[in-house]
Parts: sequence; structure tokens; C-alpha cells
Amino acid sequence: MILSEAGHWYTLEGKPQYTVIGKNKKERNTTLRDARQLNLVPSVTTILDVAAKPGLVNWQINQGIHAALTLDREVDESDEQFLYRVRQDSKEQGLKAAEQGTKIHGDINMGFAGKKDSEVYTHLIKLINNSFPNQDWISEGSYTSKEMGVGGQVDLHSKTIVMDFKTKDDIEGKDASKLVFDNHGMQLSAYAMLLNIDDPTRVSIFIDRKKPSVILPYVWDRESHQKHLTMFNALLTFWKMSKNYDPTIPKEGK
Repeated sequence: MILSEAGHWYTLEGKPQYTVIGKNKKERNTTLRDARQLNLVPSVTTILDVAAKPGLVNWQINQGIHAALTLDREVDESDEQFLYRVRQDSKEQGLKAAEQGTKIHGDINMGFAGKKDSEVYTHLIKLINNSFPNQDWISEGSYTSKEMGVGGQVDLHSKTIVMDFKTKDDIEGKDASKLVFDNHGMQLSAYAMLLNIDDPTRVSIFIDRKKPSVILPYVWDRESHQKHLTMFNALLTFWKMSKNYDPTIPKEGK
């Protein structure tokens, strides 16, 4: 099941609650209504969705342009019909990219669990051990801040280092500093907050979807951590007010 960001919720104990059992006894994505009833907290990525994501927007535009240039026009096809096929093709490419990203994340997690030595894990662990030696790593740990009312799943962290993996197309030979945006820094700073790391080393790891052996790390400067944390907290406040839901406020009668 591919879950939308709207389904990313956590219990106050830090456990993911991405799905619930509906009245028809079938599993479905967790909604805001469910969160209110179960006192769940939103994920860091859900909060970040409040702000525009320049990297994602640019990728979506490029996918639309690519579809328009490569799809053949059908006989007697109207402009509206062609544009519909362009949008559908772009949507399909987006789903394929998401599935590939999920697979890469899964391969990495299996590697850290000692269950699978995939190509991406082999190259990643070599890079990490060379760049950040003597660390005890925890892969895909889930955490919640009861005080802030937000949770999240951290791709990889140690006591002082927080990492997040991003999959992209055709990054070989590129400068990692050209791939990062403030939302990446905010995500890492929010995770550091969940982990109670006051002065974190934040690392964005970019992995090529088509060639997983190509991995580009970007280490954020420490000075931007507080800025990104302030920006994230502003988005969190906006989200709570716009949704009229703050899981840190006890329900009446409790």
C-alpha cells in the first residue's frame, strides 16, 4: 500500500499509525478525523507539506514537459484530450518514482538490519563509515515529541548525527549543494528535536534512482540549524491553527 503524506500519523508513544480499520473492517489511511479521535500527532513531513517544495515542483514541471514532448498525438485528438494524457503520464511517472524511492529505502533498512546486502546499501555503508566512523547507527526509528505534538520516522541517526535519504534522477557528477533546499534542512532539524540532539550534525543523502551506486552527501552547516528549527516550528503552529487541532492540548473530560 502506498500511503499519502496525509496518512502519516504517530501515537504519543512514537508508534506509526498510518492506517486504521474502518467500519467495513478494511484497512484504510488514517485521516485527520481519526487523529482527533485517537489523539495522534502529525508527521514532520506532513507539517512540511504546508510550505512549497521547490525541488519537487521543478521535478513535476519537468515530468510534464517530458511527457508533452515524447507522447505522440493521436488522430483527431483534441488539445484537451492530449493534455489529459500528458497529466496522466506525468502522474504515472510520479508513482513509479515514489515506488522506486520506497524500494531503495527498504533495501537500505534491510541492510542495516543485517537481512540484505543490496547495491545501494553496500555503497552507502562504505560512504558513511568513511565519513562518519565509530558511530552506533539506528535505522528508521520512530519518535514523537509530546511537548511539540509532532512525530516522525528518521532514516538513520546516531547520538549526534541525523541523516535523511532522498532519491533523485540523474545526479551523477552534480554538486550536492545544488540539490538541497530549506525544507530538507527543516526536516533534519525537526528530527534532531525529536531525538533531543541540541547540536546535531545534519546530513542529506541523495541517491540516484536509476543508478543507486551514485550517492551524494551534503552536510549542513551548524549555524543554520536554529534557523531551520524556527522555520519548522512556525509551520507547525500554522498547521495546528489551520486544522484547528493541537494534540498537545488535552481533550475535555480527560
